[in-house]
Amino acid sequence: MDLRGWWSVLFDRPAEELPAMADAGDEDAAAVARLAGGDESALQRLFDKWKLPLMSFFYRSLGSHADAEDLTLEVFVRLHRAAAGYRPAARFSTYLFSIAHNLLRNELRRRRRKPAEPAAPESFDYVEAQDSVSGRRLAELEEVFQRALERLPEKYRTPLLLLQQQHLDYPEAAATLRLTENALRVLVHRGRQMLKTEMEALS
Repeated sequence: MDLRGWWSVLFDRPAEELPAMADAGDEDAAAVARLAGGDESALQRLFDKWKLPLMSFFYRSLGSHADAEDLTLEVFVRLHRAAAGYRPAARFSTYLFSIAHNLLRNELRRRRRKPAEPAAPESFDYVEAQDSVSGRRLAELEEVFQRALERLPEKYRTPLLLLQQQHLDYPEAAATLRLTENALRVLVHRGRQMLKTEMEALS
């Protein structure tokens, strides 16, 4: 998703209007079952499907391609370990992003103990501009947006990423974060306000 896809966050577009990902939870759950039975090709199928959404989720929070790649791989390591005990009580995306969210929080705690050098705010999903002027402007906007997003506290940033970037619906995102839907809506509303304020301050 490109930067323009985030305007719905800044201008309070209702989440119900966001495009939903196709529900392939049954296929994913079946792949985990095959993995638990020793079919390693099932893990490759899941990796091919979910690696880019996960890498983009981590990158938007951390601003580092290397860390996003490392944590994405760790998600699949943990999925592999837990495959035998997996029970599809919720959609697979909820389960997968619960793992990702826990890893993200661990990484943010590690960074607070040992701050890293700031990474260049590049994006996985730039849109090609029609000319060099619009391309530079888009790059400037992307940089401002990425910096503003990184300034948000994790409890406000992650709900926005799950809803807007990963297209989870409110019940899924609430289950992933172990929140009530009402509590999630409060965080999203506050996160939108904070993001707009940060972007205005950086522009």
